[in-house]
Amino acid sequence: MPSVKEKESRSFEEGGLIAPIARRVPEVIAPNHLTFAGLAGAVLVAVGFIATRWSNWFLALVALGLAVNWLGESLARAVSARRGITRPLNGYFVNNSADLVAQTLIIMALGFSPYFTIPSALLVLSLYLLLSSYKYLLVVILGDEQLRSTLEPRSGRLVVMGWSLAAASIGHEFVSQRLRSFAALDVIVAGLSICAFVAFVFIVRRDLPRVRLHEAATLRNDEFSLDESEIISIVPQLAAAGGRSPARRDEKISAG
Repeated sequence: MPSVKEKESRSFEEGGLIAPIARRVPEVIAPNHLTFAGLAGAVLVAVGFIATRWSNWFLALVALGLAVNWLGESLARAVSARRGITRPLNGYFVNNSADLVAQTLIIMALGFSPYFTIPSALLVLSLYLLLSSYKYLLVVILGDEQLRSTLEPRSGRLVVMGWSLAAASIGHEFVSQRLRSFAALDVIVAGLSICAFVAFVFIVRRDLPRVRLHEAATLRNDEFSLDESEIISIVPQLAAAGGRSPARRDEKISAG
């Protein structure tokens, strides 16, 4: 059965929009360079969102930044797979660190734009960080390579851009609508956040038996496996014990 890494490499080689571009990336450009290019795209998104306070035309900069962010992250994985670069720890650390910074910039900049509010942005960001932390916990505990590709913000970019375009076409007034002493948008986002948090609790309960089974299997493997150094240390003791036993029998016979 092919491994997850082989499947990922094959998917990048077989086709799609990224594969033809990855074949033409010069050798001097490393996957980490592409990851940082994706991070630069997130900076463009943040600048564009803040600038939309003066003109909706800066949404073009937001769209460009989202495209650069997606292209940089996707090419980093594709180029690594194509060149056979194995960096399970360094690549995982760099990619996810850059992704956390990028998504924080994008979500908070959206909150500073006229299309969202700061409280709503903080709620969305807290949920994103909560789910990201949970994914990282499962990767560390279970060591599941499939989890490394989950929670990637591919559809999130489309949601951010779609929301911004809809808000720009409707007008900024709907963001300032009030529900008693709160912004109506904040109330809606808070309600959705509560529902998402409840769903997260059920996800944890669902995954808990899986973690317990993995722990039990790990303990069984540790119990029945002997380290080579332990075997080497036990062999002399067995040899010494085996050498002493005939002498003790001889002593008993001579004494009788």
